[in-house]
Amino acid sequence: MIDYLQYFFNPAHLLSLRPPLMHPRALWILAIVFGACILSGVAIKLLAGRQRDALKIKAMRRLTNMFITMGCVGFVYWFFAYEGAILLSARFWLLLWAAVICLWLGVIGYYRYGVVPKQRKEIQQKRQFEKYLP
Repeated sequence: MIDYLQYFFNPAHLLSLRPPLMHPRALWILAIVFGACILSGVAIKLLAGRQRDALKIKAMRRLTNMFITMGCVGFVYWFFAYEGAILLSARFWLLLWAAVICLWLGVIGYYRYGVVPKQRKEIQQKRQFEKYLP
């Protein structure tokens, strides 16, 4: 298994446009990862329904959208890898998939930890100001 992982993550192999068929064990691992993405999205969606804070709900919706979308895109890749399509089963699509997830998580993190505190502060100031209005 270690030899296969070294082979799978070899840069020459990852960037090849005509990769050989994927090992069945790798297909199972990818299916589990993509399925976990979709299940995580559903779980976060259910947890968001229990929240009362609108700003947290908005951040959780963004996470839900990311996980479900990337899980579905991952299964599309998995189908092409299973079928052995020449260009569409290339391993660099997995690198692109991982890069998109990292970028998307960065945007969501910036929203959650950069924008939301500012919005909370503005809401608090607005409430404080409106408290004294007739």
